[in-house]
Amino acid sequence: MFKLIVVDDEKAICKGICEYIDWNSMQFEVQASFEDGKETIEYIKEKSVDVILTDIEMAEVSGLELARYIYENRLPVKVVIISGYKEFEYARKAVEYGVEHYLLKPINLKKLKEVFLRIKDELEEERRREAQATKEKEKFLELLPELREQFWISLLVGGVMSRDSIRKKINLLQLELMTDKPCGIVDIKRIEESETGYFQRENYYNLVNNMFGGETEGLRYFPVFLSENILKIVAVSCRSISEREFTEKLHLQMEEKCTTALQLLKLKFKAYPEKTFPDFMGMTEYSCMMSSREINVYEDRDMKQEDYERLTQKYKLLMGIINDGNFDELTELVETMYFELRKLPLDQVQQLSINMFSMISNKFMKMGIDFWKDINKKVRYQELLDTNNHRDLKEKCKSMLCDAVLLVKRKQNISSRNFIDQSITYLKEHFGEDVSLEGMADKFFLNPAYYSRLFKQHAGLTFTDYLIELRMEKAKKLLLTGRYKVYEVSEMVGYRSEKYFYRIFKQYTGNSPGEYCRSKSINEE
Repeated sequence: MFKLIVVDDEKAICKGICEYIDWNSMQFEVQASFEDGKETIEYIKEKSVDVILTDIEMAEVSGLELARYIYENRLPVKVVIISGYKEFEYARKAVEYGVEHYLLKPINLKKLKEVFLRIKDELEEERRREAQATKEKEKFLELLPELREQFWISLLVGGVMSRDSIRKKINLLQLELMTDKPCGIVDIKRIEESETGYFQRENYYNLVNNMFGGETEGLRYFPVFLSENILKIVAVSCRSISEREFTEKLHLQMEEKCTTALQLLKLKFKAYPEKTFPDFMGMTEYSCMMSSREINVYEDRDMKQEDYERLTQKYKLLMGIINDGNFDELTELVETMYFELRKLPLDQVQQLSINMFSMISNKFMKMGIDFWKDINKKVRYQELLDTNNHRDLKEKCKSMLCDAVLLVKRKQNISSRNFIDQSITYLKEHFGEDVSLEGMADKFFLNPAYYSRLFKQHAGLTFTDYLIELRMEKAKKLLLTGRYKVYEVSEMVGYRSEKYFYRIFKQYTGNSPGEYCRSKSINEE
């Protein structure tokens, strides 16, 4: 239902509009009525309203002034003005205040219905767009940690990015750093690795982020795992200080962080400040100069958003193919990917390749497979940057991906089991939310069809059946407490439609929610 307010200084007309028009059939509910625009303004300052139906002439604040108030304060309220023939041209001026709907006195019910059905369609479309925008924002925020990791890895290993591109990505990824302040790179070594066995892998990454990340007395730190045992810290000053002062603070704070880790957690780290720079862009030039040849920067102008999205889908397919160990499919997909990239500058395709490998590497690392360490005991991004043409780059990528297939084959059960174990843990904690197969596949950067097959293989049930079982078992317990109504239980276990919940519950238990509770009561007696 949409919220409606009626404003008219003639009480009989105002009452008639509120009580004798079937607003419910048009999806509107009259929230309040007023005799003047002044009272209406006070009301909408405190409460949300979708539509105001107002007379144009009133004693203190006219309908036109009310429309102007809404327009100037950018309130998300639609205004419908009622006017007589003499006032109609006057009412037309309200278009300046965003008023698009008018009704002439005496009100024609057929015309009123047409206007409000049109408004209903507009409001529903606006809500749909808002819901879509919110969903996209939530999805972006969920992926944000991964996108940030990809940015830092690409930057540190010599990923080719222009200064303008870097500034755009810093803003897009909501990184709190100032590019005109001193910064530096710190290499972190972990000593006495046996001490870390107490910590689970996922907890270890969180621990490192908490220990070495965040802001400390004017310096902001960003931990970057290039592999399981290669940890870099990017440090950026939040204040205007000299490079010398920055370097001194960096040394002191890193020593303090290592000491804290040892005293509190018995974890021994050694920090080696690698290099400092007068500003952030200086660090990016240092990263780029790690290549053995001169690199030309590029702009992202040659690729459209849909191209990136299509490439991302191929990355997901790659994850599935690598897990399946299918060399033929791998070769075919790589050929297709690089054929589509053939017209882009080599520098840009190198950047996209680095993004692909950093994303895959990060995913495997969190599953317990140190991608780079296990393949060649070192990070090999540099080899991608050292290629001289598209063909060599494609063949190098193909070779490295084949290495990945062999690696995963050796650890197949471990990696696949980790995917599903993490999935099950997440589902047990979030089954009451809007969970879907596609959303879960995205979390693990997998193609939905492959993820579905993997889930059934290891969990013994399809994803949908497993989720239903979790929800129904919880619903049974909630219903038996007697504290909740059926629609409340439906929402608590993740179903927004009570009718759909009712149907699923009956399919699962053989009884309706009411029958289930009554049968349990009889058995207990």
